Amino acid sequence: MTGTKRASALIVVLAISLGSFAAAAADSFYLEVSPKSPGDLARLMDALEESFDEALVRREPVVIVLHGEEAGIFTRQSYAENRTLVDRAALLDAYNLIDMRMCETWMSNNNIEKSDLLPFIDTVPYAPEEIRKLRTEGYLQHPSVEI
Repeated sequence: MTGTKRASALIVVLAISLGSFAAAAADSFYLEVSPKSPGDLARLMDALEESFDEALVRREPVVIVLHGEEAGIFTRQSYAENRTLVDRAALLDAYNLIDMRMCETWMSNNNIEKSDLLPFIDTVPYAPEEIRKLRTEGYLQHPSVEI
């Protein structure tokens, strides 16, 4: 995927420290996937819920960094039409299983204000930089969720 396509696509970075990976010392993992529809996001939530059910020990939530068209699902204006998916994400966030962050650069380019976001969505200045930061902090890529 080119940098331009990457910037325009929804990028979901999953920074994972799941109990099922506890044997790999204290390593943290991240996954990077590009959902193209709400259905892809629903399948991602399914996979996350299944992996959490199997996890024995978890220290940190999965970090999901959103930017691109599908990030708009997590705005107040889109809640009614995406209620099931958003409620699933909110529940996972409430149990500290995920930490959802949206790119402020993408938000600015799409006229979305912080006040437009649902309460459980945090923001980061620039999604690609957040991804680099996670990698710098020692997160390793793990390809266990495919959509």
